[in-house]
Amino acid sequence: MTMPFLTVAMLLASPAASAGQGNAAQVLAAVRRDVSPPLRTLMESARLAPVVAGLNREVEDRLEKGVGGTTSRALDRDPLVDTSNAFVPNAALTPAPSLSFDGTSDDDNAAVVGFRVVPPDTNGAVGLGHYVQMNNLVLEIFDKATGTSLAGPSADNVLWAGFGGLCQTNNEGDPIVLYDHLADRWVFSQFAHQSGGTDGHQCFAVSTTPDPTGPYFRYDFFVSPGMFNDYPKIGVWPDAYYVSFNEFNAGPGLFSQAVAVAVERKAMLAGGAARLVRIGVPGNFGLQPSHLEGPPPSAGTPNTYVAQVSVPSGYRVWSFAVDWTNPGASTLTLLPFVQTPAFDSSVLTVPQASPGEALAALSGSFLMYRAQFRQFNGYESIVLNHTINAGGGRAGIRWAELRNTGAGWALFQVGTHAPSDGLHRWMGSIAQDRNGDIALGYSASGTTQAADVRYVSRTAADPLGTLPGGEITLQAGLGVQVSSSGRWGDYSAMSADPFPDCTFWYTQEYYANTGSFDFKTHVGSFAFPGCGPSLLLKLNGDAGEVVHVPPSQFEVTLAGRDGGSVAPMDWFYAVFVGGTLFWLTPSGFSLTPAPILSGVPPADFPDTVIWNTPLPSGTTATFVLFVSQGGTVKAFDYITGVVS
Repeated sequence: MTMPFLTVAMLLASPAASAGQGNAAQVLAAVRRDVSPPLRTLMESARLAPVVAGLNREVEDRLEKGVGGTTSRALDRDPLVDTSNAFVPNAALTPAPSLSFDGTSDDDNAAVVGFRVVPPDTNGAVGLGHYVQMNNLVLEIFDKATGTSLAGPSADNVLWAGFGGLCQTNNEGDPIVLYDHLADRWVFSQFAHQSGGTDGHQCFAVSTTPDPTGPYFRYDFFVSPGMFNDYPKIGVWPDAYYVSFNEFNAGPGLFSQAVAVAVERKAMLAGGAARLVRIGVPGNFGLQPSHLEGPPPSAGTPNTYVAQVSVPSGYRVWSFAVDWTNPGASTLTLLPFVQTPAFDSSVLTVPQASPGEALAALSGSFLMYRAQFRQFNGYESIVLNHTINAGGGRAGIRWAELRNTGAGWALFQVGTHAPSDGLHRWMGSIAQDRNGDIALGYSASGTTQAADVRYVSRTAADPLGTLPGGEITLQAGLGVQVSSSGRWGDYSAMSADPFPDCTFWYTQEYYANTGSFDFKTHVGSFAFPGCGPSLLLKLNGDAGEVVHVPPSQFEVTLAGRDGGSVAPMDWFYAVFVGGTLFWLTPSGFSLTPAPILSGVPPADFPDTVIWNTPLPSGTTATFVLFVSQGGTVKAFDYITGVVS
C-alpha cells in the first residue's frame, strides 16, 4: 500500500562558514515521499500496460553550453604518452572476463517506452547477488552469478509508479544506480523537469531491503527552482548521498553554476523525512562527488569533490562537511589545487569507420564518472579519469590517483592511456580494488574501427603512471552509429564488487549493426588472481552494518572466499554486547582474545549459520570475524544487530 507524505518545500538560506566559491548553504525538505509496492509488482503492471509509440529523441544536450572561462591549451603531444604506454616487462596481464553479457538496448526502449533515444548514459552497479543496470530510459536486474535477467527491462520511472508528481510522469534520463554496500541497499535516481527544462527535481528510490526487486522508499526533491539540474552524479558516503549537477537557466538557457548537494542518507534508509543541503559553486562545470567503495573512512570524514582544470592542468578539490544537527552550517571548502603534467582537453569528436558519424568526445571540462574513493591503511585514495588530446587530435584518457596521508590531497600517480595504434580512446570509467589494483574501461574507435568496449589494468606493483596489463576487448563493435546527433556515452561505469572486493564490473555501449538510434550495451566482470581471503557476515539475510531485527529471529551467517590463498591462518570470532567483548574459543566464551580455529586455510563456502539464538528486545550486539596470518589481519567483517 502506498502512503504519500506530502510536505512543503523549504528553502532556508543561511550563511556557510566556507562554501568554496562563497555561496551559502541552502536546506530543502522533500516535497513528496512514500513507500512503494515491490518493484517486481510495479514492473509486472507496467509490462501489461499498452505502449504508446513516439518519435525517436535525443536526451537533452546541454553539455558545456554557455560555460564561461573554459580554456584549454593546444599541445602537439601529451607529455605522458611515451612513458605511460611504454612496455613493462613481467607486468601482470589484464584478466580476461569471467562473465560477459548484453545489457539493455534501444530495442528495449522501443518495446518498453515506445521510442528510441540517444545517448544511453550507460551505468550499472553490483551488489552481493545482483547486477543492476539503469540507462536511458530503461532498467534491468540481472543475476550476478550468471548474467541472467531477473526483472525488466522496464522504464526507469516505473520506480515511481503511483508516486505522483513529475517523478512518476516524466522519464527524461541521466539515470544513476548505486549499491550502498554499507547498508546493503540499492539507490536509484534521475532528474525530472517541467516542460521547457525548468523547475528541476531530483527523484530518489532507496530499497527497503537488500532485494532490488522489493519495495522502495521514494523521494522527490525540488532542487532547482526555475532552473535545469543537468548531468547529476552521485556518490555513496557514510553520512549522506552526495550529488553534483550542472545548473542551467530555464528553457534553452546558458550554464549558471555547478551545485554540490548532500542528501540525508540515514533518514532515507529508514523512510523518514529527509533533508537536502545544496551549495552553489559558480563555474566549475562538471565537478562531482567521490563515491565510496570498500571500507568506510574514519567517522566524520567529509566527502571530497573534484573538478578537472586544463589551464593550469590539474584538479580542484573541495571538502563537503555536512552538519545534520545544524544543516545550514554545512560547509564546502576549497582545498589546495592538485597540479599535474599539462593536458589538452580540446578534443571535440572521435571518428568511426565509414559511414559512421563523428562521436562526441566529452572532453572539455568533463570529469568522467565515477571519482572512486578508497580507504587504505594509512591513506585515502581517489582515482579519476577524463578525455584529453593525446596528440594530433587523437583522444586518449588521462587518469590519476590522488592520495591523502593526512596532510591533504596530493598527486600520487598520473598517466595517459593512448597506445600507439592510431585509435581513439574515450568515455572512460575507473576503479580500484582492495589491493590497489586499478581497472579502466572505455570506448575505442578509429577511422577504420567501429567502437569497441575495452578495458585495461595495472596492479599495485606496476610502475607508477602505467597501465601495462594490455587491453582486453570485452565486446567488439560490429557496426557504427549514423544519423544520431553524434551522441555517445554520456558516461559508463566501472564498479568494484563488494564481495569479494577484487572483482571489477564494467558496462559501456556499442553497436551490433550499423544504424541510427540503435545502441546496445554490454556488461562484463573480471578479477585479478591472488585476491586474498574475504569474509561476509549477514544478519537475517541482511549485510548492512546495522540491522534492526525482531526478538524472535536473530540468525548470523558467514560466507567466505579463499581468493587464491592456501596459507594456514588463525580464525577469530567475537561478540560485543552490553559493553563487553566476548571471544568464542574452542572451550567456550572468553574475555581474552584467542582463535576459534588455528592453522586453517581460507575456503570458499556459502552462507553458514554461526549464531541462531534470539536475543532480548533492546539488545545491541556486534559480531566480528577475522582471519590473520603471522599477526597480520588478512580479512575481516563485522555486523551489528539491534533487537526491537
